[in-house]
Amino acid sequence: MKQIINKLILVAAGLSITILPNGVHAENTANSKIKSIQDKRVKVREEAQKAKNEMDQLNDQKELLLNSLDIINTSIENTKIKKSQKVAELINGQKEIEELQAEIEEYQKRLNQRQVIINNRLVTIQKSGGNNSYLDVIFDAKGIGDLIQRLNAISKFMNADQDIVKEQQNDIEKVEVKKNELLLTQTKLEKDKKELQNVERSLISQETQMNAILSKLKDDLDEKEQDILSLEEQEDLLKEQEKAIKLASISSGNFTRPAQGYVSSGFGYRSFDHETHFGIDIAKSGSTPIVSVANGVVIRAYHSSSYGNVVFITHNISGKVFTSVYAHMQNYQVSAGQTVSKGQKIGTMGNTGHSFGKHLHFELHKGQWNESKSNAVNPAKYINF
Repeated sequence: MKQIINKLILVAAGLSITILPNGVHAENTANSKIKSIQDKRVKVREEAQKAKNEMDQLNDQKELLLNSLDIINTSIENTKIKKSQKVAELINGQKEIEELQAEIEEYQKRLNQRQVIINNRLVTIQKSGGNNSYLDVIFDAKGIGDLIQRLNAISKFMNADQDIVKEQQNDIEKVEVKKNELLLTQTKLEKDKKELQNVERSLISQETQMNAILSKLKDDLDEKEQDILSLEEQEDLLKEQEKAIKLASISSGNFTRPAQGYVSSGFGYRSFDHETHFGIDIAKSGSTPIVSVANGVVIRAYHSSSYGNVVFITHNISGKVFTSVYAHMQNYQVSAGQTVSKGQKIGTMGNTGHSFGKHLHFELHKGQWNESKSNAVNPAKYINF
């Protein structure tokens, strides 16, 4: 009997030695996962701090650019004033040209009328043999009184001829002067037009430069803000996942289906949007419950701009860590740090976030979730859909 007891003791000791390493192995696995998460948190914090430092530099650049924009805006305003002045000068120049053209036309009309008189007079003189016509008038006088009257008339007529010629010459000179003025005005007008074109080109160039600076600044700031938000979100998720792994008990068995419905989009590359789909979409009308696919601890439950209402859950399946993601829910009824059981309802199918129609976007990650989704696996390999 004593020998049998001793053998039983030895067997029990052997069993304890056999069992112990498995527990130690599971504990070491969990500790390894926690250490991995802690290392990633440190890296994410460093990247977030780097992004914030770059954001500070961008804000400094923003101040310099805003000062430059003030200078450009002032230049643009001055250019607009100059443009208005040039437009006014062009309008006045055009009016002056029209007035000069009207004056030249009037002078030309008078010149044409006088030229008719002069031409008629020259024909008369030519037909009468030059100045003989005046002599005929004198010799045909009937007496002294008549002669005196005829001489006075001839004198006035000759003076009138001279006045006509003089006026004609003066108007010809005036026409030449006005034509020169017109030419100068037209030349200035063309010069003003070219200057206005240069001003307009300068204005467009300055406005283009200003818009380019504003656009670049906005893009840089938006991108960096998104980087910071993304890194901060990763930090929050990693922090909660670290807590969850410590709380999660090791379970075994298969995953269950997260929701009823048909698979509207599978895992992998999609040709219609040329992107990789890192999960499976399940669609169903009505108020469809969403359940946890396994025992686990909720990492986060919140509203994301892309995921909409979303829940992240960490699972420890036979010593291996998995993360499940349930997105676009109408609502969720769990909170971070909460322990959930396999098949427990966590929310309702919806259409929130970047979604087009009621469905569940479900992701499964072997390990921790990360923004690049490098740990994403095809849920269909683990769950029967």
